[in-house]
Amino acid sequence: MRWRELPGDARRYILYHTLIAPTLIAWYMLPYYVLRAGYSVVEAGALFTAIHLLGIPVTITLGRVFKTTDLRRGLLIIHLLDSSALIFYSLAYGPLLPLMVIAGGLLEESSGMMYFLYPAYERIVYPEERMREALAWHLRLPELGAALSYPVIGYALGYLCSTPACFRASFLVLAIYGFILTPYIMLFRPARLHEEPGEKEEKEGWRKYSVFLAAEALFAAAWSLAPSLALVYLVAERYGGNMFHIALAEASISLATLVGAEITDRVRVEKAFKALQAGTLVTLAGIAALILGDTLPLLLAGAFTTRLGDTVVFVFKRTWLFGLMGRREASMITAYLSSFRRVISLLSPLLAGLLAYLDPRTPYLACLLLLASTIPIYAYAQRSQAHIIQYTA
Repeated sequence: MRWRELPGDARRYILYHTLIAPTLIAWYMLPYYVLRAGYSVVEAGALFTAIHLLGIPVTITLGRVFKTTDLRRGLLIIHLLDSSALIFYSLAYGPLLPLMVIAGGLLEESSGMMYFLYPAYERIVYPEERMREALAWHLRLPELGAALSYPVIGYALGYLCSTPACFRASFLVLAIYGFILTPYIMLFRPARLHEEPGEKEEKEGWRKYSVFLAAEALFAAAWSLAPSLALVYLVAERYGGNMFHIALAEASISLATLVGAEITDRVRVEKAFKALQAGTLVTLAGIAALILGDTLPLLLAGAFTTRLGDTVVFVFKRTWLFGLMGRREASMITAYLSSFRRVISLLSPLLAGLLAYLDPRTPYLACLLLLASTIPIYAYAQRSQAHIIQYTA
């Protein structure tokens, strides 16, 4: 599918994610900055867990709100909250550091509660009959933006200006850039989730999602034990790297996403569940390389391989989900799934910090074991739900 064949609404939405991609390096800057400020990996994990606990409330309620409310307003709120969080991070220093990190983290937690609006909006603006190809474009351009911008930002913070003050100034610059992009969201198509003519009420409830939820629980638990804090600590302690090396690892991940998107375009839809299994095996090989490696080339190779497999899993897991849910229920289902993932990962920063304290590689070992357990579920789904994933071919 060529870029110009996408609907205009889909192109504008994907370009937004491309433009905002450079600001996402803050997810790695923040734990690195906290560790550089003298906090141990356990203390950092406890700090980020406190943010999770303080930010628990009402994703499901928000899902009900946005079942009838213009989704564009929700996307605008997400953007403003994330940009505002960066302001607080720029003020995090000295005795105020924990307070400012928690304040910014709570804003991000609040925006994260509405992340379910992204797949809900995609379900509306991406062409239903070519969903998988649209998702491939959704991966290509934003990841290209990250691959180009992360090394530049990482080099600046790793070598040109690596003091804590430079990190705080960088958070402020990223916040200002985010606010400048805010008007672009108003170009999005207004979208509400409502019953369409001829659309029937679903009667199966959550039963039809049971196999998907089993895989999702293990998948979410696996990656919750390897958050950005775990990667930052692994690069710093195991590989002796700095912010530049972290940025290179993330750029390698972004490049792998581009390759993975091309691969998914060439997989026949009837092979979708086999692709989920194969993608998981590739991910496991990449994680094994991260665990066993001790040089920068092995770090980059492991990160690349891990994301290559994970990209295949992302695309076919998302198309599986879209095949299960109709447009009318998209907001509610994605809201419930967001809450489901949050419950699973509630204490994950602290657990990841404790595991990393034992050895920087331990979080990734736990991640590997949990991901491996999803393969039998994909094999079962191949036998029981193969007809569903064809819906979004």
